[in-house]
Amino acid sequence: MASFFTSYFLPLVLVANIFNFQTSLCDTSADEALIAGICRQVQDPPFCLNTFRQILAHPYVPEEVTRAAIAQSLQNANNNHAFIEAAKAAAKDKETQDLYAICDSSYGLLITVLQDAAQSLANKDYNGLENDLSKCPKFVSDCQNVLGSKTTPEMLDRSRKQFDLIIMSKAAEGLIKK
Repeated sequence: MASFFTSYFLPLVLVANIFNFQTSLCDTSADEALIAGICRQVQDPPFCLNTFRQILAHPYVPEEVTRAAIAQSLQNANNNHAFIEAAKAAAKDKETQDLYAICDSSYGLLITVLQDAAQSLANKDYNGLENDLSKCPKFVSDCQNVLGSKTTPEMLDRSRKQFDLIIMSKAAEGLIKK
C-alpha cells in the first residue's frame, strides 16, 4: 500500500511543486516589469526601484503599488515640511524666512492633497485620485521656484525625491483598471 502511494502521489506532488515554482517565477517577472515600467518615468530610477522593493511584497497589484507610493510620498512630504519649518526658523534674514514660509504653505497643501489622494484610493474614487495627484507637482515646483538661488543642495535633493515619489504615484495610478 505504501509503495502504491509513493509511486502514484509522489510524482503528482513533484509536478505540483514544479508548476508552483514556475508560476511564482512568472509572477515575479511580471511584478518586476510593472515596477521597472514605473521607474523608467522618474529622474532617479535606482531610488524608485529601491523604494518599491523596500515597501512592497509580492504580488504587485496596481492599487497596492499606488497605495505604497502615495504613503511614501506623504511620509517624504511630512519630512520635507519639518525640514522647511526648521530652515525657516533658522533663517537669519526676513527675505529667506518669507521664502521658506511659501514653501511651508506649499508643502502643507501637498500633505493635504496626498491625504485626500489616499482617501480617494481607499474609496475607489479613481477620478478624485487622478485629480488629487495631478495637483501635487505644482506644490513641489512652487517651493523650488521660490527658493531659486537661496536653495540648498539638501533641499534640491529632497525636491527631486518628492517629484519622483509623486511621479511614481501617478504612474501607478495610471495602471489601475477603472
